[in-house]
Amino acid sequence: MYRYRLVKISVASLASLGLALSVFAQTATPTPTATPTPSPTKTPIREQVRNIQEIRKVGMEDIKEMRHLTKEEMGNMRREFQDKIRDAREDLKNRIEVKRTELKNDLRSIKDERKKKTTEKIDKSLDAMNERMTNHFIDVLDKLEDVLVRIDERTDRAASKSIDVSSVRTAIEKADKAIDDARAAVVAQAAKIYTIDVTTETGLKEAVRKARRALHDDLAAVREKVKATRDAVHNAARAYAKAHGRDLLTPTPSPTATVSPTVSP
Repeated sequence: MYRYRLVKISVASLASLGLALSVFAQTATPTPTATPTPSPTKTPIREQVRNIQEIRKVGMEDIKEMRHLTKEEMGNMRREFQDKIRDAREDLKNRIEVKRTELKNDLRSIKDERKKKTTEKIDKSLDAMNERMTNHFIDVLDKLEDVLVRIDERTDRAASKSIDVSSVRTAIEKADKAIDDARAAVVAQAAKIYTIDVTTETGLKEAVRKARRALHDDLAAVREKVKATRDAVHNAARAYAKAHGRDLLTPTPSPTATVSPTVSP
């Protein structure tokens, strides 16, 4: 997403370099000859200011164009992510059907009909919980990415005003990577199934507990990824505030990523 950052920095560098060159061009070089030579004609102050403004104008136009590309790229990445989720869930449907058929066959050895129905209900609840929580994580990550884009746009405007935003750029890049890592974890989680391994009637309760625990642990791991992303975006917001001489005491981006995969029969 931020492959254009180096180009943005180079635009600002070129503006600084152009200003430096204009200053150097105004400095008269002493000559070793005894005959005095006329000084080079100095560029009027107004013209210097006009030149600097032109450089800034060109730089801002380039930044706007690159920002458009960044947004377009972000949209492409989000669609690619949604395609991966959709493909994972399409494949998951077939695997879930196979799993439920196998569970029904395994439950034939269980005599208690109430336990059979309860186990099948829990099995379906585990799948539903996984889908519900991955949808929640997707929604949180989309919102965090939108917040990060707004921070990035404001950072561009701050840079055009000669504000040092180097620390903000670094924080934005870290947040962008955190979003990528979290999305990869969500895709992997969306493709998982949780099997209740039925062996004996006495071991059925433990088999259900293991399946629940596996889902809980996996969702908690993804939640940590999403939480790390939220913290990274908040750090970018703090860096932006500090670049403007302010301190952000409370988190501005605060989408929650709650995990509570307790499934009741």
